[in-house]
Formats: sequence, structure tokens, C-alpha cells
Amino acid sequence: MVHAADINEGWIEVRSPHFTVETNGSEKDGRRIAEQFEQFRAMFHAAFPNFRIDTAQPIVILAAKNENTMKVMLPEDWKAKGHVHPAGMYVQNEDKHYVLLQLDAEGSNPFHVVYHEYTHVLVHLNFSGLPLWLDEGLAEFFGNTTLGEKESQTGTIDANTLAFLRQSQLIPVETLLQVDHTSPYYNEANRASVFYAESWALVHYLMMDEEARQRQLLPKFIIAWDKNQNQAEAAQQTFGDLKVFGRAIEGYSRQARFREGVVKMGQAEADASKSFPVRRLAAAEATGLRGDFFAHEGQLEAAKPVLEHAVRQDANQMIAREGLSFYYFRKGELGKADEEIKEAISRGDTSLDAAYYHGMLLTREGDLGKNAEAIESVKKATQLNPQFAPAFEMLAYAYSQSPETQKQALDAGFAAVRLDPANHQYLLALINLLTNNDRDADARYLAQKLIASAESAEEKREAEAALDRAQVHEKWRAQRKEREANWAARGTGGAATTSAAPADGSAAVATKGGTSAVIGTEFASTSVALKPTTTMAIEGIIHGVKCEHAPEVTIELDFSGSVVKLHSANLEQAEVTAARGQHAMGTDTCKEWTGRRVRVWFHLNSGEGNFGEITKLYFY
Repeated sequence: MVHAADINEGWIEVRSPHFTVETNGSEKDGRRIAEQFEQFRAMFHAAFPNFRIDTAQPIVILAAKNENTMKVMLPEDWKAKGHVHPAGMYVQNEDKHYVLLQLDAEGSNPFHVVYHEYTHVLVHLNFSGLPLWLDEGLAEFFGNTTLGEKESQTGTIDANTLAFLRQSQLIPVETLLQVDHTSPYYNEANRASVFYAESWALVHYLMMDEEARQRQLLPKFIIAWDKNQNQAEAAQQTFGDLKVFGRAIEGYSRQARFREGVVKMGQAEADASKSFPVRRLAAAEATGLRGDFFAHEGQLEAAKPVLEHAVRQDANQMIAREGLSFYYFRKGELGKADEEIKEAISRGDTSLDAAYYHGMLLTREGDLGKNAEAIESVKKATQLNPQFAPAFEMLAYAYSQSPETQKQALDAGFAAVRLDPANHQYLLALINLLTNNDRDADARYLAQKLIASAESAEEKREAEAALDRAQVHEKWRAQRKEREANWAARGTGGAATTSAAPADGSAAVATKGGTSAVIGTEFASTSVALKPTTTMAIEGIIHGVKCEHAPEVTIELDFSGSVVKLHSANLEQAEVTAARGQHAMGTDTCKEWTGRRVRVWFHLNSGEGNFGEITKLYFY
């Protein structure tokens, strides 16, 4: 039995061109694992030479010597009797990816799950919302890869998949092509199903069948689908009559033998791992590494004492400082998280993580006075790694706080989506940015694309809400343009009186037909009869909030140099939303709204002294 106190000894690090292996096994083991992952990456690249194949996040592989080490790394998995003990797992976070695997795991392909998830990562670098059968089929196809020292095989098949294909009634191809994350055919936790088996078979046919390869069916389908996001149309265009195609796939699925691809390892490849640099980890670094894995894997209660112990062992151990910062961030304690990362920076931490964490935490704290510092820190992260999408997404948010930097916000938002097209939240944030910058047509297009690629009911609701905001904003802009044209026409014809804005910049008062309202300078150029039910929208910085009698709320909005009062008799009946990373939206935190940027939709003339009755609030 290996105890936690002993687990920190004997760790080494092996660095290959694209991976870092940390292991308490032998140096030979470390080199072998690094070489196998390099082989896997090369095989995927050979299959899809035009795909991006490198994540911006470092991939750190923890190669555990044996089951006893796995017990220390995943204690909860060994507590319950009968619990399945994983031989490998892939953990994704926005700053780094961890792979955990057991070196002496038994079976022909014990790391199938790892390769499966790594394939998803590579595919998602290139596509947003790939059809589910293709996404899972590719992951199963490459997940079955067998890697060896002299040769590697792809397109292999395991016994469970073969049994499902031979014994189960297959899903009709027309249905298979339409399966999504809400379908009863799909269950992420149960990969031993006819959906996964048939998806594997369909991808195997497209990848390995000689005729399918000659006709280039897979690349043609991807191009057709990517063009209009219509899977049924793309399938018919590429595969022809789907019933005929379905019969061909069923016959292919039930055949006795499947073609496999064999890649022979040349001497140069065999010798490559011998040049990988190796170093030994100090006990404090190994402790910090384990604690950082705990934090990223979600074992938060286990993470804190291990990370604190690592800092006591060596106060300059940056992996432990960064891990503590990440721990506090995951716990929602942003102030403590930033204290840890600032301490790391003061001790000489110049890493990407340090720059990104510091800027990200300042931004999430919502202190506009520190926005310039946040921007500089996140910009440094983008310079250290121009492929690191999270930094660009955070930079877009920080820039969006000021009217003067909206172009920079959009540029950064587009960069984040380009670098990580499968990230739903990045695309959602960009849609909101486009809406706020009057690019409603672009916002509508991306929102519709996001609805089509949503992987859950919640994601679909968020995308539909974004589309609704874009459409409402587009309608409002059209109405405003029409009103401005009418105002100009009436002003020219003398049909309405003009009230100039006061010289001191305070709000003007427009009077028409006995109705008066305090309005901002944008609306002060002329007086027009507007109905109380007219919906309008303005945006600005909240100057003050009165919410002593919540849910009744009155906000004072700094709009174009004027203060506009807007009221809600019951804010709980209004729609209140926010951009990613925004907080303090409920009436219980309304006193914290001062200084926040917001777009407000409202009906005119809610009551004496108020310009309108709030129907929607959007914090960004």
C-alpha cells in the first residue's frame, strides 16, 4: 500500500514536443507514454491533415505506477465496494488538461476512454456542434487505436461493439443521423450501446472502406454540413438515397471482418523518445501537482490541505500557488484566489497561468476601477500564448465594459470563438456583444447556429434567449430609425415643437398632449406623442439604485450624460439576464448594482418622476 506521505517521492517528468508526462513509474515508462501520445496525435493528423490538432492548454499526463497510486489520486472511486475503478480518465479545464492513467492496467486497450475523450478534444478544436453520430463515431474509431513500440493499429474493433452490431436491431440511418443529446438513443454514461456501436461502424465505413475513401464521402459530408448546418440535406447530397445507404451500412456492420490500418514505426520514430528531456520532481512539487490535479478534477475538499502542505514544504512552489488560486476560484472566493496568484507573481511567477488568473479574477470581481489592470494582465496572457482562447474571451469581456473599446471587445470575442469553436459560452458572449454593438444580423445568424448545435436543453434555452434579444434589439433599432425620421419630418413641417437640451446637460422635458417625462438628451431634440405601451431600450451605467422596498426597484441610469429614472413595481416579474461572468442580478443584491453597465427595456411613463417601467434588464 502506498500512503499519501510516500506518494510524493520518486516522481519524474518527461517532456515530448506536445505532452508533459509526470510519473512515479520508471523513466522508460514515462518515455513510452509520451511516445504513445505523440503517435496518437500523428495518426489523427495523418487522417485529417487540415485540422487543428494542438490545444492551447497544456496536456499533462499523470502516469500512475500502479493501482495503489490510483487509489491515492482517486480516493472516492475506491471507497465504495463494487465501484468501477478507471484505468484512465481525461479532465478538461480552461487553463490545462489532465490525463490520469494506470501504467500496469490490464486489457488489450485499457486507455480506450482516454483516447476517446482526447479525440473529442481534437475534433472540437475544429467544429462547433458536429453531428453527434460523427462526433461519437470518430471518438470510438480512434479510441480503439492500439499503440505499440514497433507498429500501431487503427480501425480495430472490440468484442462488445462487435456483439452489439451482430445481435442488436440497428437504428435506421435516417434516425441515427438525427440523434442529438436529448435523444433516448444517446447516453453519455453508457458507451456500450447500439448508438455508439453503429456510429463506430458508420465512421469505420467512411474512414476504411476503399470505395468510400475513393469517393471522399467523409470530407464531402463535412463540407456540406458545415456549409448550412442541415444534416439531413448534407447526408442526402453526399450519400444519396438514405434507405439504400442504410442497407449498405447495415450489411457493412454485420460483416465478419473489418479492415484495420497498420502504421509501422520507423527507426527515427522509435529513437525519438530517447531525446525527450527528463528531470526529477522535488517532493514539494509532486505534492503541489497532486493537489492541483485534485482541484481541477473537482476533488476540492481533498485539494486544499494537499496544496497548503506543498506551500509549507516550499513557499516558492508555483504549481501549488496556482493550484490554491484555482481552488479558491472554484469555491467562488475570488478575493482569496487573487491573493494567491498575486503572491505567486511577487515570487517571480511569469507563467501564462499567473497572468491569466490575475486578469480573469480582477475582471470577475467586477471592480471597474481595476479594469485597466485586468486588461493588461489578460493581454499579457494572449501574448504568452496567442492560441489561448480563454484569455481572448476574458479580454473581450473586459473591453466590453467601456464604450470606447467596443471594437477591441469584438475582435477579442471573434478570436475566442475562432480558437475554440465548440465552446457554447464563448459564442453566446459574442452574440451578446454583437447585439450590443448594433450588429443584429450577425447576432441572429450566430444565435441560430448556436441553437442548432446546442448539446442540452439549457444550452438551447440560452441560445434562444440570445436570439430573442437580438431580434428585439433589431426591431427596436428599426422603430427608433422610423421615429427619428418622423421626428425630423415633423420638425421640418412645424408639426411638433422642439425642446432643446438644457445647457447644463441635465435631462430635458418633452411635453405633448398633457404628457411629460424626463428623458435623456438622445430623445430631447423634439417632442412627440408616444403611447405608454411603447417599448424602448437604452443602455448605460447605473448611477444609483433605490430598492429598500424590493422587489420594487428604481434605478438611475447615466445615459448620454443625463440621468434617467426607470422603475419596476415588481422586478421579479421582469426578465433579468447577464453576460457570462456577471453576478449580483437579484433584488437581494440590488445595492451592489451601482457602477454596472446595463441595457434596459421598458414601457414609457410608469408614473410621476419615472421615465419608464422596466420589462427587461441585461447586465454586461
